[in-house]
Amino acid sequence: MKKIIATITLCSIIFSTQFVYGENEQVDLEKKLTENRDSQLRLDEQIIELNSKIKEIEEKISLTNEEINELDLQIDDIKSEINELENNIKNNKEQLAKRIKVINSNYSMSYIKILLNSSSISDFLNNMYIVKQIVKQDKEILTELDENKQEIEEKKSQIEKKKVEQEDLKLLLEKDNESLNNDKIEVEKLKAELEKEEIELESEIEKIASQSVVVEDGQIISSGSWPVPGYSRISSPYGYRIHPIFNTRKMHTGIDIPGPTGTPIVSIDSGKVIFSGTQRGYGKTVMIQHDDGKVTLYAHNNELNVSVGQRVQKGQVISKMGSTGNSTGPHLHFEVRINGNHVNPLPYIK
Repeated sequence: MKKIIATITLCSIIFSTQFVYGENEQVDLEKKLTENRDSQLRLDEQIIELNSKIKEIEEKISLTNEEINELDLQIDDIKSEINELENNIKNNKEQLAKRIKVINSNYSMSYIKILLNSSSISDFLNNMYIVKQIVKQDKEILTELDENKQEIEEKKSQIEKKKVEQEDLKLLLEKDNESLNNDKIEVEKLKAELEKEEIELESEIEKIASQSVVVEDGQIISSGSWPVPGYSRISSPYGYRIHPIFNTRKMHTGIDIPGPTGTPIVSIDSGKVIFSGTQRGYGKTVMIQHDDGKVTLYAHNNELNVSVGQRVQKGQVISKMGSTGNSTGPHLHFEVRINGNHVNPLPYIK
């Protein structure tokens, strides 16, 4: 949640900044667009983390539901035991009542009178034995009733405890769901705001970029370092994604910039062409090693306009957009490699 709030704060600053136009208005807009896309990348990371938490919460909800179902079964079992105990108490009371009735029918006097009215010592001892047995039996019954009563009270305490546990579990579920829904709302709102601003920035940049491109000696020269002048929308960012053709989770080693077939592709910086040809899934590809050591790759082209060993300038047309190789439509797949390793291209273009 703290990361989401931090991202919201960052993006709020971006949203609140008004466009400042001047001599470097395209540079300013492209900088804002880069910041916007960086924010979206961070937000995508937040979404991945949130999805992981959602999965954990869903698993927790599933386990909690199982616990609740188990509690319900235990409660039913306890209720059955209570009913059985109550029946036992009822039966014991009935047995005691019958026994007292028998005693009263056999002996019209109380126990003391029975003892006092004994005709002989033998009779007295016999009556004494009978009274003791009756008293003993009565005590056993009363003891059993008391034990049953205590057992019922314990069962009642258990069922009350189970009910409290069940209520706590339900409360936990409600809190988890509420937290999950709030996070989703925040992320969806923030993502929508970022996407809206991105579209506005792209529109402004396309207008300016179309005016900043000039023709010199048959070559289109762009004043900026964006590889597709006039087209700034990124259809697939750098990072892990579900591959549109193979439908598997793979690392997307660059960014995709869509446009019409034949759209001019320019070098983002001066350098030397180290590859110009067809390269497996990339299709028709150009690779340029720049003066600062980085290597850029331009793939899925329809036409290649440079050859290996050729020196190119920043903004010079090197190819035309296409859909060769593993591609679902015309676009430029653009990569930046540092020491042979692909990196996020956004910091290197504007």
